[in-house]
Amino acid sequence: ILVKGNKGLYMKNLLLKEFKLCILPINYIFLTFAVILIIPNYPCYVSFFYLLLNTFWIFKNGDLNKDLQYSLILPIRKSDIVKARIMSVAIYEIVFFILSIPFAILNHKLVPQGNNAGINSNFAFYGLVMIVLTISRYFFFTIYYKKAEKHERALLISFVIFFVLYFIFECPVWMIKKGNLQSLAFIDKFDWVSLIKQLPILITGIIVYFFGWILTYKVSAKNLNRLIF
Repeated sequence: ILVKGNKGLYMKNLLLKEFKLCILPINYIFLTFAVILIIPNYPCYVSFFYLLLNTFWIFKNGDLNKDLQYSLILPIRKSDIVKARIMSVAIYEIVFFILSIPFAILNHKLVPQGNNAGINSNFAFYGLVMIVLTISRYFFFTIYYKKAEKHERALLISFVIFFVLYFIFECPVWMIKKGNLQSLAFIDKFDWVSLIKQLPILITGIIVYFFGWILTYKVSAKNLNRLIF
């Protein structure tokens, strides 16, 4: 895996280790859950909740195969162990986001009256779900790398955070559907005027998602460097 003088090939080989040893067939099955967005009158956030569960299984698979212990005996930096895992999960999530978009659009075409169970799968939703995922995943990674193989505890805390944020972000939408907060009604619509108004939420979500990964990497790598086996 160590390729001196070629950092690109070095990281490529670390990523190959992640995809061959830690990401198993069950993880690719989770990609099919992007189709959940097409279900009428169903909470859109549920589809992306499975990304957290998928992350748990990636870590679980790695622990069953003693991946962290194996990686630690390789002539590589601890921070690169974290970087490879973060890059593999990030690639997986981005693929999931891309796969979900056609189903989000198709849902609107098939059910033009909207989602009675919560926010519609529009720009605002994608921005908000990026924020929810980023914060939840940050706690999962940083807790895991602080105390290796504590993935169950990390999963529980990240799940709690996910659903708390889900409630916070969905509460205004539920109020809008009951006729309240009509000044914010644009966040639950799919017309072009509303989508343009939602762009700041989407852009904010993308920025939080990008810098969230950087922060997650820095804190997780710092925690692993402090960890004594």
